Amino acid sequence: MDNKLQEYISKRIRLLRIQKGITQMELEEKAGLGYNYIYKLENKPNNITLSTLSKVMEALEIDITTFFDIEFTPDSDIEDLILLLNDLPKRKRKEVIQAINSLVRTLK
Repeated sequence: MDNKLQEYISKRIRLLRIQKGITQMELEEKAGLGYNYIYKLENKPNNITLSTLSKVMEALEIDITTFFDIEFTPDSDIEDLILLLNDLPKRKRKEVIQAINSLVRTLK
């Protein structure tokens, strides 16, 4: 794991834990982790497994977008287009997708 990613995850765990108002020991207990595990995650370069990260996120009662501070705003026009494409027979869908791809390439 990249050191910057390790550092981000460590700082993010600490920040979210503090925001929830729980101690390292309380988070360890909620996540089913060993003694001083959260301290090590927050303060020392440590590879965290996806399984452990998942346990920590569950214990903090947060989802992926909250943990990684990602905001996703769906585009309703694109969603409508996808629905329309899905309603077409496969042969026609392929033709329409090719036409859209060609149009988009010419607009770049």
